Amino acid sequence: MSSLSKNNKIADQHIYLDKNQLLEIEQKIRIQRHVERYALLRQFAKGVVCDAACGCGYGSYLLSTNPDVISVIGLDANSDIIDFANKEYRSNKTQFSNVNINEWITDQKIDMLFSVETIEHIEDQDILPNFCDRNNINHVILTYPSKKTTHYNQYHLYDFKLQDILNIFHKFTCYRHFNWEYEFDVVFLIRNP
Repeated sequence: MSSLSKNNKIADQHIYLDKNQLLEIEQKIRIQRHVERYALLRQFAKGVVCDAACGCGYGSYLLSTNPDVISVIGLDANSDIIDFANKEYRSNKTQFSNVNINEWITDQKIDMLFSVETIEHIEDQDILPNFCDRNNINHVILTYPSKKTTHYNQYHLYDFKLQDILNIFHKFTCYRHFNWEYEFDVVFLIRNP
């Protein structure tokens, strides 16, 4: 059944969804929420921004629409998704590279690192702080789920609390932190002098 009502019943009283419809709606919600994360974070972006684990590039593109942003460097280890990003979202303010962030070194000054829903996927918790050290990045904004997700998302290796992030980024100080809709935490970090 493709409609939301069954046997001409009023949809406002009872909603009938088959499993495929339900899963399709859930997928749309998850995608919309991820786009919302970048739309929210865009207001804090400035200068040259690095979007680590940028995926297909929509977040990097959204960050680049802030007039305070000079450019966005989107990095991801998946070559297929970077090919898509270059076709769909490359602009005069965005560039995308297929790299391993364990080794990558920039040839330009990066003002800010954005890491959106990435840290919980990385087995070695030192990768992002080492990336910042290697590339002289002093300002980091990252997000992570604020609820337990490892029990249902096979790609999430950790469930973090703020103190975990502060321990991982021990060379940085948190100057702002907030929770968005009981779904994810946003942490603003600046390198200690």
